[in-house]
Amino acid sequence: MTERVLVIEDDALVRDLVTLNVSHAGFEVVEAVDFAEGQRQLLDGAWDLALVDVMLPGGDGFTLTRTAREKGVRKPIILLTARGDVASKVRGFDCGADDYLAKPFDVQELIARVRAALRRASPGPMRETRLTVGVGWVRFDTGQAQTSEGLISLSDKELRLMQLFANRPDEALSRADILEEVWGMDAFPTDRTVDNFIMRLRRLFEANPEEPRHLVTLRGRGYLFKP
Repeated sequence: MTERVLVIEDDALVRDLVTLNVSHAGFEVVEAVDFAEGQRQLLDGAWDLALVDVMLPGGDGFTLTRTAREKGVRKPIILLTARGDVASKVRGFDCGADDYLAKPFDVQELIARVRAALRRASPGPMRETRLTVGVGWVRFDTGQAQTSEGLISLSDKELRLMQLFANRPDEALSRADILEEVWGMDAFPTDRTVDNFIMRLRRLFEANPEEPRHLVTLRGRGYLFKP
């Protein structure tokens, strides 16, 4: 089945450029030209990846992304913007974006990032929709998890990190491996980002986060997941 890319962009020239190149790369493309139509199509979910302009008539891409995540949308979203400053990148990732590409961009890089984001979103070899771990469990189809804090919705990155561990149990994963698989091509996250996420997951799933049995540190190497 051909994967579908949703392009939310009000600038006709940019929209046509993106649509043409994404189509030539073998994807089906659907378009939205403003905030209201973009929000409707994002929440409709009839797409596999969304390219979202930050500045739109009627609103902005940050709000669109945050709303989609709050409504449970887990599919990859890449923000496109003329604002390449660090503060804007931080805001984009905090809103739940999977990647952030500043204009003007090279179309080959855009296609590479689209393909990389879709690969990361693929469930891979995992077949089970529910993983029991420590004091709780996580459902990969809904993002819901039973944890030490009760029933919660994992963030996009928390869910992807648990998917990675579920796919590669008892395997040493370096922080670089985790960054590449979960955060992808953008260089903004750091090793400390990984450590913070692991600490959060330990608080959620380990009976004793100070002495973890499932999310184990391998000193000098990274982390290992023991089911």
